[in-house]
Amino acid sequence: MRSAPLPFAGLRTRAGTLTLILALSFTVRILWIAISQWQPTPDDDAYRYDMAARSLAGGLGYIHLTGDPTAFWPPGYSLLLAGGYLLFGQHIEVAQTINALLGTATVGLVYLIGLRLFGTRPALIAAAITALFPSLIFFTAVTTSEVAFTFFALLGVLMLIIEAQSLRDGRRDLRWLLAAGAVLGFASLIRGQALLLPLVLIPFWWRCRIDRSGIADGVVALALGMALIVAPWSIRNSIEMRAPVLISTNAGIDFWIGHHESARGDYGPTGGDELVFSHPELDSVGREVRANNEGFRKGVTYALSHPREELALPFKKLFWLYYNDEEGLRWNEGHGGQEFLSAPTRDFLLTLSNVYYFTIAGVLLLGVPLWFSLRDPGRLLLISLVLYWTAVHLVFFGDPRFHAPMMPIAALLAALPLAALRFGLPEEAVPEEPFEAQPAV
Repeated sequence: MRSAPLPFAGLRTRAGTLTLILALSFTVRILWIAISQWQPTPDDDAYRYDMAARSLAGGLGYIHLTGDPTAFWPPGYSLLLAGGYLLFGQHIEVAQTINALLGTATVGLVYLIGLRLFGTRPALIAAAITALFPSLIFFTAVTTSEVAFTFFALLGVLMLIIEAQSLRDGRRDLRWLLAAGAVLGFASLIRGQALLLPLVLIPFWWRCRIDRSGIADGVVALALGMALIVAPWSIRNSIEMRAPVLISTNAGIDFWIGHHESARGDYGPTGGDELVFSHPELDSVGREVRANNEGFRKGVTYALSHPREELALPFKKLFWLYYNDEEGLRWNEGHGGQEFLSAPTRDFLLTLSNVYYFTIAGVLLLGVPLWFSLRDPGRLLLISLVLYWTAVHLVFFGDPRFHAPMMPIAALLAALPLAALRFGLPEEAVPEEPFEAQPAV
């Protein structure tokens, strides 16, 4: 049964509450940036993203520390920062402000997704959870790709939900899918793990009662939209790197990190140094391409020849992916390179981050009967996104930094039991524009 339309007073209250949540989200992020006083430190991803953005803004192209062309890091985040640097100057505060704006916009996307899937109250609760998630706030101050990737991935998800809910008589507006594909294509240029996201949509569309032909059309339209964004970069790589490179050359190294004789499931003590610094007889470009190719080859060879060890590695990777939520703060410290907090304050913030994270995880577990459904398309989509993201990192390696993009999804799922605990199960818990699907399990 549908809920009655909200009165204008209710609409104003909802808009006012959302405005307060968004204002709070932006304020705490700006305050954290001011407190952190973070600056890039050499030899980590945050420094390289910033350096690449400055090189692009200065007209030098996408180059390595050596000044040679590179494709080692996905370019999307650096391209985004480069636009800000061109407009407002090459100041780290510009990058941090972009992060703060994208982080706050992500809170808005969480609300819009929750509104369409679950209703007003769960949507507001999920937005508030995301706005105050400590690790997501901490990542705002550093030039890593988590904040930007999360925004573009969720924007693509929202567009796909809107498209699916607007279907009439099985007819599709492929322009929505092309646009969503373009958004997800840019997300793939930020984090290559998004490349296969269209596969997650297959069970979602199936539950939306789209037939096989419609699903095939949707996958093709999404893939085309993604290709329009990714292909120019791939062509650039083929020219500059003198070899086919779809997005980045670190994929093979990351695969090897997760599949070699000393693999522990995490990044390991030296990462991919054994591959990165091999073949000194080659130039920088040649070494990069060779390391990428050898990473995949050696990783597959190890996996096939050591089946017993391979069976244990996914469990180790799963542990390292989700075992704590401290990486946001640790990146602000440069992992010990630029400590800026007193020991008691640092310990308090680390504890706060973990307590918040595990509290949401506990609510998720207790609320399984409310959010778990393989019949309801919206719930199935969110579950599929978490499973896909987890599976990707079981293929490569686990690190708690990598689970950050899934925290808004966790907030959406946790909002259902929290709303039920606070308000019961009113009719408003039904989506305002529900899918035409069978009742949830």
